[in-house]
Amino acid sequence: MIEVAETCQYDLPAAALFAALTDFSGYPSWQAAVESAVPLDGPLRVGARVRQVRREVGWRGRVEVAVAALVPGELLTLASEPGARPSVSQSYRLTSQGGGCRLDYLVALDGVPRVLEAALRMRLRRQVQHMLQQLGEHTRAARQQRGGVPGRLPLTARWRPGRQRAAPPGGRPWA
Repeated sequence: MIEVAETCQYDLPAAALFAALTDFSGYPSWQAAVESAVPLDGPLRVGARVRQVRREVGWRGRVEVAVAALVPGELLTLASEPGARPSVSQSYRLTSQGGGCRLDYLVALDGVPRVLEAALRMRLRRQVQHMLQQLGEHTRAARQQRGGVPGRLPLTARWRPGRQRAAPPGGRPWA
């Protein structure tokens, strides 16, 4: 199993960041591998499915994920359907800090041949760092378009490369 965890700070309210995380149609704006994302089951809730068209290292295909955990404004976990190989789980945990927020992100990929794990882990870490930077930029731009923020709202992200863990600080499970 491959796990990549990143923690970053955003000079954005947690509510604004959570809105971007739950706006699946906006995923292509900040996730380079996602060409489209369409909710399949109506309102956001645990069990709701999302179909994504993804392009990864020469592969293009449809992937269905479901909301595995949801705490509005705090936690969103998406996981591939049971039996999918490779299987993926992505967790976004937000913590308000002053006028901004901290995002703890964890992606777990299972079912990858062992011989590919080290190379894929390195590539995935770079993709995650880029994705989280783009998320901040996308959210800032969307807020400016709606008139919610005058001028430029700075994004600050403190990456901690190589930091991997199976659970967030405190040892509590992600979901």
